[in-house]
Amino acid sequence: MRRKTLLFVGLLLAIVFVAPGMIGSAGKIKGQKISINKDKLLSIAVQGQIAPARPETSYITTWNGKPKIAIGMGGINYNLKIGDKVFGWAGGDRATMGVAAVGVGEGRHKNAWLTYTSIGNRVKILSGDAKGEKGVIIGKYRNFVLVHFQEDILEKLAIEDKLQVKARGVGLEIKGFKDVFVYGLTPELLEELVTQHKDGKLEVPVVKEIPAEIVGQGAGSSSPDSNWHIQTCYPPDIKKYGLDELRFGDIVFLKDIQSDYGLGYYRGGATIGVVCSGPSDMSGLGIGVEPILSTRFGKLKARLDPSANIGKYLGLKMKKSGSSTKSAGLKIRNPGSLTASAGLKTNKDKLITTLVEAVVHPAGSEGYSTTYDGKPKLSIGAASINYTVSLGDLAYGWASADHVEPDVTVQGRDKPRASQCAVAILACIGNEAKVISGEAKGARGIYIGRHAGSDDLVWFPKDVLENLALDDTIQVKARGVGLKIKGFEDVRVNKLSPELLEKIGIRIKKGKLVIPVVMEVPGHIMGSGLGYSPIEALDYDIQTTDPTIVEQYRLKKLRIGDLVAIRDHYDYYGCGRYKGAVTIGVCVHGWSDHAGHGPGLNPVLSALPGRIEMKIDPHANIAYYLGIKARPAQ
Repeated sequence: MRRKTLLFVGLLLAIVFVAPGMIGSAGKIKGQKISINKDKLLSIAVQGQIAPARPETSYITTWNGKPKIAIGMGGINYNLKIGDKVFGWAGGDRATMGVAAVGVGEGRHKNAWLTYTSIGNRVKILSGDAKGEKGVIIGKYRNFVLVHFQEDILEKLAIEDKLQVKARGVGLEIKGFKDVFVYGLTPELLEELVTQHKDGKLEVPVVKEIPAEIVGQGAGSSSPDSNWHIQTCYPPDIKKYGLDELRFGDIVFLKDIQSDYGLGYYRGGATIGVVCSGPSDMSGLGIGVEPILSTRFGKLKARLDPSANIGKYLGLKMKKSGSSTKSAGLKIRNPGSLTASAGLKTNKDKLITTLVEAVVHPAGSEGYSTTYDGKPKLSIGAASINYTVSLGDLAYGWASADHVEPDVTVQGRDKPRASQCAVAILACIGNEAKVISGEAKGARGIYIGRHAGSDDLVWFPKDVLENLALDDTIQVKARGVGLKIKGFEDVRVNKLSPELLEKIGIRIKKGKLVIPVVMEVPGHIMGSGLGYSPIEALDYDIQTTDPTIVEQYRLKKLRIGDLVAIRDHYDYYGCGRYKGAVTIGVCVHGWSDHAGHGPGLNPVLSALPGRIEMKIDPHANIAYYLGIKARPAQ
């Protein structure tokens, strides 16, 4: 008993007399506090602006030879936040967390935004509806600085809103460790993260240690504005090293990797980095890591801590690991007589929601053109604000009209070609649209499709059209790329929001999807648009250059927004013939009497033989499914 008492007293004395600063907030013994040169650091203002989303403009080739549209990089990502799992996002490839911003100006002025800013620097919004609000830098990836804003601020942000940072962190050194490079950290964050271990090394909490054998792209790049990739192109590595457990913002230890004057392999070296982007299906690429500490001389020591996330040290509120992100889709108005598709389950909770932007696109005229039968025609109806023709109206019968587009035509400006802009690739039918400039500012509408000629289409109520002007800015909460129907993953879903897919009234019958359509057309009368890809950014036309075909298939009854079945066409990565296959398209523009042209269809569902069955419904039109118009009585 006496021996036990003495041991207990000794333990108490050890706790009482332990050196100050050696006990952390959780009661665990920490290393000795480091000394840094924070009183010598410069603080300097730099400016940036919110970048547009940057999806790949064509299909990438995955490590195993499959095509894929890669999304999630750049822009405002509403549901990819610090603390979220990096895996599991539909269509995601190197997806970035939070809000991505790039520098303003040219050359070195623009580059200062990337090189001078540090994780932990506070960000102030200088323009737009969120002017005056604050955020914090949480990482960097490629030429993006990644910023965290609270949820209510995200809803006010727009592409190209200006940001300013009082940058502080460049030149940071740890006294006694000049051979340890520090990049992109505020001094306060450095002091929070790093302690000096009793063996003389610098100890840093990390979620995982990553061996050099799975570290990919990055070697040969210059620092301090480059990234490493943890390769995810060999699936067994993902489970072996627990990569599927990683979260945005996690701190990792890259073994035998240097990131001082340049990035490369160095035996015995080490790099500490922050996970800033999601995985990739491309060879040599993967989870993006921003280096924050590096040494070639064995001076860094990892302390495994599953909670070591940069968000924790910044005091940010994060979801608990394993919790799900709620979807943020448009609530489609219920027209009353429509019901959700019975038994249809999708991966909608895994879809990335991101902001895309466009402007109201003006009409253009090139004078007379020549119709299929050699007659001159002065065409009208494409682009601009159409006060006459709306979603649900006939595709035929409008005076001098050619390729008539309903409601409001918008066009992206973030790339030289409209078909490569984020709105063209990411926006899906049924997504919410909002006017953010001009007299109609604040008005809400719905994205209704894409005409690859002039380009994206948005519906607004008639009273909004009276206040709308050419070049007004429209933003769309894009959500739908990567959508799949569970049990029917082989059926291509394209350009549809999950909310609209659920409203179409699709039924499952004996292993087939039974889909309502207004009419069926044979694949051999499809024309302009064949041979192009990706299908996310195109439409293709039912040819109306032969009057007998128009009469035979009763094409003059077609309305904009109708669902149409195309027989013997398989539109998975491009549009083309496949006997027995079926593609369902949405009519997005009117007829044409130019050779090879006619009413345009956005492919929205496509499958090989035996997976889709059609049910004729004269009112299978998205105007009714979206609640824009009341469905006529049967």
